[in-house]
Amino acid sequence: MSTSAHPLLKASKVMLIAGVYDVLSAKIAQRAGFSAVVLTGYGVSASYLGEPDFGLLTQSEILDVARRIVQAVDIMVTVDADTGYGGPLNVQRMVRELIKIGAGGVILEDQRWPKRCGHMRGKEVIGAEEHAMKIRAAKDAAGETTFIVTARTDAIATHGLDEAIRRAKLYKEAGADILFVEAPRSKEELRRIGRELPPPLAVNMIEGGLTPICSLEELYEMGFFAIGYVLTGLFAAAKALERAFITLRGEGESSSITRDLMSFEDFTSIVGLGKRYQEDEKYRIKSEL
Repeated sequence: MSTSAHPLLKASKVMLIAGVYDVLSAKIAQRAGFSAVVLTGYGVSASYLGEPDFGLLTQSEILDVARRIVQAVDIMVTVDADTGYGGPLNVQRMVRELIKIGAGGVILEDQRWPKRCGHMRGKEVIGAEEHAMKIRAAKDAAGETTFIVTARTDAIATHGLDEAIRRAKLYKEAGADILFVEAPRSKEELRRIGRELPPPLAVNMIEGGLTPICSLEELYEMGFFAIGYVLTGLFAAAKALERAFITLRGEGESSSITRDLMSFEDFTSIVGLGKRYQEDEKYRIKSEL
């Protein structure tokens, strides 16, 4: 089941990317019509560990979730790989593992480990040349595949926009397919990024974050192509769960929120109950009576 799409999406002027954090959220995004999703480290840290995006998630944990998602959906999955979990050789291992499981791309950021969400305080970044080497290593590992490497810089918070733009250009020279300057603080900063950096460009729209929420038309005019709403689904799910559980505790039953719940039929459709019924019937031993 897919819904109608914004005109800019129909014309392929921009790519709107949903953030997912587990197999169920990825299946729902595919059902809604998204052709691409990003596995968000923030979302996995919250759902898998119950922890903030504070550098606590490991490479093996994000790969475990990524593998299950890629196997479950038929759309492009880009994986937030934080800093690559080490140096250039660690990055290459990550890229090769992602290609092996069928992921379509990776996002690599220039924060110093332990990293934290790009919209949190207290970030630090490594040297620009050091991260450029990681991007070059990622591209070498990808080889002739169509695997997409997105280079992210968090330098606005630590060094200002001029340095972030300089770094992004360096990462492009190192081979990055997409440039991503994290957490611009105003529309003017967004416009500068769009004017001064080569396309394609990515941007995150995070409700309550540092970057102003802009329409697709605005972002397209500014020069952005890949527009991620990476935490919208996570925030929506958390709010819905909180309301449902508070209602159950307070009222002792769910009748007042029934209209807000997905039906049993719709939910079982998402998780593929019909297919499992067919498979079960195929291998069921028939009664001789």
